[in-house]
Amino acid sequence: MKKFVFGVVLFISMFDLTGCENETLEKQNSNSNVSAGLKEITGKIYQVETDEDGNIVIDKDKITEEVSYYSYEYDGVIIGLLAVKDENGKFHVVINTCQSCGGTPRAYFVQVGNKIQCQNCGNTFLITELDNLETGGCNPIGIEELEEQDDKFIIDHEELGQYKDKFENWKGPTK
Repeated sequence: MKKFVFGVVLFISMFDLTGCENETLEKQNSNSNVSAGLKEITGKIYQVETDEDGNIVIDKDKITEEVSYYSYEYDGVIIGLLAVKDENGKFHVVINTCQSCGGTPRAYFVQVGNKIQCQNCGNTFLITELDNLETGGCNPIGIEELEEQDDKFIIDHEELGQYKDKFENWKGPTK
């Protein structure tokens, strides 16, 4: 009996540590027919441009303090990116899915003031902190090979391809 109780406590503790929940209090208290807790997608949505090598090119002049969403098709799967300029004028570009929630339809981020919020688990992150992402954490995925040039960012398409499985059921902003 003690082993069973310990196992239940351990399971609940592990779930709480990830910070990911499929329902929020907002959802539990909502009477609407719309998925409760989901925030409105604001900002512009772009199809990515690519260079002659097939790498993704994002022009800095399209990135503002309002989040921009970029859709990139990799082997028939749309992979989402998020780009934003913070209040200090610094650019941030990340893969628009939650590392822990990735693979679920609502594992994408929308802007809420000076933060972005996962639409699956509800976790929020300051835009100014998007360069300090925890590997394997419940946060957006950082781009390791993000090349910054004077007027644009270039992202290796092969790096994005490794996240294809996290986007197969994804319902984030694409159009």
